[in-house]
Amino acid sequence: MCGRLNIHDSAAVQRLMEQLGLPLYPQRPPRYNITPGSPLDVVFDHDHMAAMDWGIEFGKFRHPNTKTETLKRKPYLQKLLMENRCIVPVNRFYEWPDAKLRPAWQGKKNRFCIHPPNDVMFLGGIYKINPDGIMQFNVLTTDPNDAINVFHHRMPVVIAADQVRAWLDSDDKSFLFSLMVPYRKDLIVYACDAYVDNGRHEGEQCMQPQSAQS
Repeated sequence: MCGRLNIHDSAAVQRLMEQLGLPLYPQRPPRYNITPGSPLDVVFDHDHMAAMDWGIEFGKFRHPNTKTETLKRKPYLQKLLMENRCIVPVNRFYEWPDAKLRPAWQGKKNRFCIHPPNDVMFLGGIYKINPDGIMQFNVLTTDPNDAINVFHHRMPVVIAADQVRAWLDSDDKSFLFSLMVPYRKDLIVYACDAYVDNGRHEGEQCMQPQSAQS
């Protein structure tokens, strides 16, 4: 899954989006530990941007992520993919080892900070407007790439910068499915500080490398 996000350098996001001809990303204060339910700036409908709440309400349940496998089985989710597709610009995301499916991590206290070399990435998502008129989005997830597979069985769908415009504009379902795969480019993955475990914690310590004592 994808349960925490990081936008600590909105200027870097802004520069890359400008190069790609995307909407102007707002200058924001650093946010090191973004939890589900929080608002994020999301690009949707080709060239629009809005602050959306992270997590779509489906009936009585609200979840921040949608599995690509589930999307391919559910017509109403495919409808959202075709009509309500979005990208979520971030600097980093965090992940905790899945000890049930990765037994080697049982009893270990680790968490990982993950980002590309340029520290900007675009997560593929879908969005929906709830009955109260609130815009909500989900991050799509897929199988892990080799770097993340070591400790977890899922990762977010990361849309490469040169495919972002195609992701937003295409009406070819097969092509969109072809982008919902494990990220093939380089990702930097490192064990980070336990400070990020608490969703109320903020600040640079969230993404600091794990010390030998923690």
